[in-house]
Order: sequence, then structure tokens, then C-alpha cells
Amino acid sequence: MVLTIEEGFVKKEMYNVQDTVIQALKVMSPINKANEMWMLTIYILSLFISVFFVLSFKPLRPRKKVKLYVAVYFLFLITFIIWDFYVHKEIIEEISNALNSL
Repeated sequence: MVLTIEEGFVKKEMYNVQDTVIQALKVMSPINKANEMWMLTIYILSLFISVFFVLSFKPLRPRKKVKLYVAVYFLFLITFIIWDFYVHKEIIEEISNALNSL
């Protein structure tokens, strides 16, 4: 099986590697995982953006404990951002290890 690898964003380099199906699956599995993680990130960020508009729009804002809601919102947002960076970092390491094993 021939695996075509493209590296770079502006200056693209292409490599063709002859490999077994198992090694190709070891490379594609973390890439698919990264794609699924990216889609999940988009959905969760859209949820955070909509909650931000609810908290900032005057008629929809809760009347009591606004500071508590804002604090909890930012706590969840910061926790999500840290978790997201950590998971993406692990996936990138997984992809680079799989590519280096070729």
C-alpha cells in the first residue's frame, strides 16, 4: 500500500511511502482522532459563544447572581481550553511518533 504524506502549510512537501496496511492504519487512526476532536471543539466553542451572548444580552441575563454565573462560565471556558490544548498536544505527538516509525 502506498501512503502519501503532505507536510507544510505554505511550502508543501509530498512523500510517497510504501507500507503495510497495519502501519497505514496506525498513522490514520490518530489523524481521524484529531479530526473528530476538531469537530467536537467547534461544537463546544459555539456553545460557549451562545452562552456568552445570553450572559451579556440584557433581557436574557439572569437577574440574581450574575457574577456567580459569569465566574462559573469562565471557569468552564478556561478548563475546556486547557483540556483541549492538552488533548491536541497528545494527538500531535501520537501522529509524529506514527510518522517517525515509518
